[in-house]
Formats: sequence, structure tokens, C-alpha cells
Amino acid sequence: MSTESRTVEPALAHWLSDHLDRPGPWELRRLTGGNSNETCLLRNTDTEFVLRRPPRHALSASAHSVAREHRLLAALQDTAVPVPRAFALCEDPGVPSAPFLLMEHIPGAVAITDELPAAYGADPNSLTAVADEIVDALAAIHLLDWRAAGLEGFGRPEGFLERQVQRWYRQWQKIERRPLPAMPRLAAWLEEHRPEAGRPALMHGDFHLDNCLFSAAEPRALAVIDWETATIGDPLMDLGLLVAFWGERELAHPGMPGVQAVSRAPGAPTGEHLLDRYAQVTGTSVRHIDYYRCLALFKLAAITEAAHTQYLDGELRTEYAAALEHDVPALLAEACAIAGLRR
Repeated sequence: MSTESRTVEPALAHWLSDHLDRPGPWELRRLTGGNSNETCLLRNTDTEFVLRRPPRHALSASAHSVAREHRLLAALQDTAVPVPRAFALCEDPGVPSAPFLLMEHIPGAVAITDELPAAYGADPNSLTAVADEIVDALAAIHLLDWRAAGLEGFGRPEGFLERQVQRWYRQWQKIERRPLPAMPRLAAWLEEHRPEAGRPALMHGDFHLDNCLFSAAEPRALAVIDWETATIGDPLMDLGLLVAFWGERELAHPGMPGVQAVSRAPGAPTGEHLLDRYAQVTGTSVRHIDYYRCLALFKLAAITEAAHTQYLDGELRTEYAAALEHDVPALLAEACAIAGLRR
């Protein structure tokens, strides 16, 4: 949700004018926040940029590193992966709002959530085009030669999939505040049914329609955004999250029902359509996709339960955080339904 613009502090204005080679005055307007890095619109008299910085109540410093996000965006310039252009990084604690990164503001770009842009209405196949665009964007990420792009050392691909269940289970145990009996049950199921990991690839880490920007004029993906959890690992975890939230859900009252809500509109293609296209474009088998759907929901539940704890402590007072009282158990229940585990 956007808020009113404010004039930036003199020290920040000086830094911006110096590094962007543009005069002030500069105004800043917060667009999004919460658990992701905050996104703000930065503007002077004739130019707009996007400023990204860690949230005020970060769940962990490593999960919100703007330096890491800046490195990735710079590496992806001039590749097949659609991303905003990165302009500058500030890590100077003496500059207000630091650390932050500055990147391109893409004109004519919109985020699609629960309905399509008005201009898409004339095309009866718009939802299918949107689905194909996001799958193709995901395929471009996973097919990238990440070593050639300079991303050696960006993650630890060896044993990545084997580490996932215990990593997220231990993270939940550190902040455990209420009974979630599905957590240990799912952890055991995931450990027992883990498939052999595929070829390591660049992962977005939180890939879904809401983290893609589209042209307002036509169903065409312009950029993938919100890269703070990217790494090198098993790419099917990205696909698992995408299809876990796509189309009809396993529960009548699922967790986070607003994510990819447009995929449940009349005429939307099924999750099978997305899987078929991904397999065709990448040449990757999706035979074990239900495992990755469960793992994606398990991981998301572990991460967002930490935000629910912040809500209980009064540190995070948002509608999103309040809804986690229901959403986290519902995500776990949905994962159990996919795995065939009885409640």
C-alpha cells in the first residue's frame, strides 16, 4: 500500500545527487513493506527510481541483504532473465535509509494480483498468456549459466536439497510459540520421500506471479523482482511454490488466499498447463512436483511463523501479520493434504 511522499533528509539527498548525477529535490514514497525488503518510489523533478532497503523488523539480516540483491541484479543485466537495471548500492551507515539499493523504475509496469489490467480484457486468452509468460521467465532463471554470469559462490549447491528440511524445521523451533503438530509430521514425510536432486540452478527463492511485473498494455512480463532470497540450489523448489499457489487449492479456506488469486478466475489455465510448459521449455522432469509443493509450503510456514511471533510481540502490526494466525496452520494443512497425511 502506498503512503504519502516525503522529502528526503539532506545527507541522503546529497548522496543521491552525487551517485545518480541528478539534482534534487528528492522525494520518497513507500510502496511495500512487511517481511520482504521495503520498496520505495524515489523521484526528483523528472526522474523516478526504486529504492530497496531491509524492513524495519527484519527476520534475519542475511535474508534481507541489499548488497546480495544488488550483486544479483548486476549479474543478470543483459541476460535472458528480465530484471530491473541496478544503478547504485549504499552501505554507508552515515547515509539516512542505508543500507539500500537503487534500481530502475519500469514505466508502464503493473503487478497482477486478483484481476487483470483493463487492457487485457479484449483478449480471451490473456490468462493463459500471463501463465506462459511467468513460466518462461522462471525457465530463463533456471537455464541461466550462473557461473558464466559471475555467480560462483552465490550459494552452496552441494547438498542443497538434503539440507532444506532440517534448516527450516530448526528455524521454526527457535521461534516456536504455539503448537503446530503438522510441522514434525511434514518434516518426517519430507525426509523420507526426498527425491534425488537435479542440476543446481539459480533460484529466485520466492517465485510467484505477485513478484513479476507486467506491461499494463499487454500480457507481457517485464521484470522479475524481489530477489532477496535468491540462491543457487534446486530449481524445482521455485516451481513447487508457483504451482502450490496456482489455481484451485487443496483446502476450502487455504492460507494466503490472495496470492495469485487471478489464477482462480474463469478461464485461467490449470497448474498442469504450467508444469507441461516448464517441462517443455527446460527439458526438466516434473515427476516429483508434489514433493516440491509440500516443501515450498513447509518452508513458507516456517518463515512466516516468525512474522506471527513478531505480531504477538507487538513488533509487526499489519493485516498480513495478523492473518498469519490462520494462514500458517492452513499452509501446513494444505501440505499435509498434498502429501496424503491425515490430520
